[in-house]
Amino acid sequence: MRTNCYSAIVLLFLLSVFNIHSSSAQIRFGVRGGVDVISNKLDFKILKASNRLGYHIGPTLEFIVPASGFGADVAVLYGRKEYKIQDKESDASISDYDYISIPVNIKQRFNILAIGVFVTGGVYGNVKVSGGDINNIGDVVDEYKAKNFIFGLGAGAGVTILKHVDLGIYFRGDLTKRYGDEYMDAGVFQNKKNQTWTVGLSYYF
Repeated sequence: MRTNCYSAIVLLFLLSVFNIHSSSAQIRFGVRGGVDVISNKLDFKILKASNRLGYHIGPTLEFIVPASGFGADVAVLYGRKEYKIQDKESDASISDYDYISIPVNIKQRFNILAIGVFVTGGVYGNVKVSGGDINNIGDVVDEYKAKNFIFGLGAGAGVTILKHVDLGIYFRGDLTKRYGDEYMDAGVFQNKKNQTWTVGLSYYF
């Protein structure tokens, strides 16, 4: 049932994207990068090394209808989450997680007092490359593998600089579990680390 629900969400967003006629849309290629952060508080400390969880980078493609500012974007990103967690209560650790992320978003651009602003929201799928596994060190050392595919929802907002650069803050939340039900304490990591805030920058050619 959940699989059907997720498939319907993906189909809805894909239909929305492809409903934007390329004959009337402005199509731009670009590069997107971002830094995942623990705290999303907007101040000069947001990108401190102690606040970083990881990063992602890769190519992106944007479709925008100039008359309305409505459109969509899609990207293929290589990402890495760098964990520094030691759960003393359950005596567990988690390895760094490398993945390929494919976000598909609906996007709206508009101006506020001559300042370019955008909002975006959509779905994403993360394909595991390596890592993300939990080592539970007790009387017996157990390893719990992260699942190979994660599905989730994302949203973001930001400003446009010199027509070519988008600077924004984004939220991503997994809808599927990263670990099987056999590891009951996995929620310690899933609750803390599978909802991510990102400070992102996109450059369009």
